[in-house]
Amino acid sequence: MKNPRSIGLRSGLPAPLLMLLMALLGGCAGNAAYHDGPPADCHNPDSSDVCARSYYQQHENFDLAFVEYSERGNAFSDERVKEVLARIESHATASGAVVVVFVHGWKHNASEDDQNLLDFKRTLSILKGTGAVRDRRLIGVYVGWRGASIDVTGLRNITYWDRKAVAEEVGKGGVTRLFLELDRIDRLQPQSGTSGKNVLTFFGHSFGGAITVSAASEVLSGRFVNRSENGGGVAPLGDGIFIINPAIEANQMLHLVESALGKQRSGYPDKQNPVLISISSEADWANHYFFPLGQTVGLLLTWKQTDLQRVYMHDRRPDHAKDNRVLKEEHLDTTTVGNFAPFLTHYLKASPEELETNFELLGCEAAAEVCEPVGLTTLKGQPAIGSAFVPANYPLYFIRTDENVMCGHNDIFNDKVQAFLLAVVNDVIERAWSPNNGGNGATILSKPAELAESADRFFKQMIANREPRGCME
Repeated sequence: MKNPRSIGLRSGLPAPLLMLLMALLGGCAGNAAYHDGPPADCHNPDSSDVCARSYYQQHENFDLAFVEYSERGNAFSDERVKEVLARIESHATASGAVVVVFVHGWKHNASEDDQNLLDFKRTLSILKGTGAVRDRRLIGVYVGWRGASIDVTGLRNITYWDRKAVAEEVGKGGVTRLFLELDRIDRLQPQSGTSGKNVLTFFGHSFGGAITVSAASEVLSGRFVNRSENGGGVAPLGDGIFIINPAIEANQMLHLVESALGKQRSGYPDKQNPVLISISSEADWANHYFFPLGQTVGLLLTWKQTDLQRVYMHDRRPDHAKDNRVLKEEHLDTTTVGNFAPFLTHYLKASPEELETNFELLGCEAAAEVCEPVGLTTLKGQPAIGSAFVPANYPLYFIRTDENVMCGHNDIFNDKVQAFLLAVVNDVIERAWSPNNGGNGATILSKPAELAESADRFFKQMIANREPRGCME
């Protein structure tokens, strides 16, 4: 075998750089679909190999569909996407469907042994087991992309910049069309005499949150801009979007936030469903420290930033209440949307005890000190959107939470997180199935006591017959 050092000298490359290049080339993950086999019945243990390759898996308690995308945001197979949508539509127009879409994040993919996929399957089983879905078919849709471009564990962190760019490209491609097609199906009426409508929710984590925002924000901005000026509501995509520890800069969400604030002062109706819910943890060191560092390096030589004049910006501190604050693009570019203090609306606390929830959802206006900037940022004070500019029943929720809820960036499938999300999703389901289609008043997020009680109920159901699931950093 030739000496890498001598090869590096003859090629003009330093030996360490050449060895790194060789490791990268040798450890590159494939750029192809993991699930290209036909629909499969996964009840039979003998069909495990066939099921593992299937793009539409039929399990006992749920169906699981895979829609996978190239780095340019194109579906690997349009026929497979059409078949997935056709099968979902068949359930939606028959007895009804509850569809949960999950977009995985950085360092993950759609392989059967990927931890995100294993956890998503577990989540679907939990959701079905709670009884919230009732007699409707539960269908999970796993959106796969090349989030793990290198198989060498120690080298994955250096893929930050190109995976972030790929995530935004994927979000601007076929994922938007997928979301809109699922939204169309969600609005079809089941024919079996079942009351209420179908249910559709979207979840995105990390760079999967970036994909979700990129895919949905322009559509939602249009809906906000075109809503009635007389207190009209806004139809979410499906029944709402959840982004968890999203790794996308606040600048990418600014136009959506400003569209939601709008010109109107009449607010949104009481029955307005949340359009987007962002949940970010204080213990997420990757988003609080690595992300700002990566953004600073990536943007330093390529973009010129400036200060933006915004009349809605102010400081919550009493002695600064009348001060107008500028909106700095350097802050918008280097802070993730879930950690950008001016956008924050709530703070979620939980019990430090493993077997307790005791959730408390605080509004940032009432508890401003817990909504201050944290992490690697030069943003100081208590910057916020002035309460006078936030319409009633504002449908964007930016929730910061503590380490007792999420202990780190990847801790998104623990029991407390799932209990909280189940409480919110269950409320969406109940509202969708009410006789007057969601006209039963305000959402559970505006009822802290009811939210805490519901989340605690789901938490106890989950841990009743198994060991609790702890931190997954």
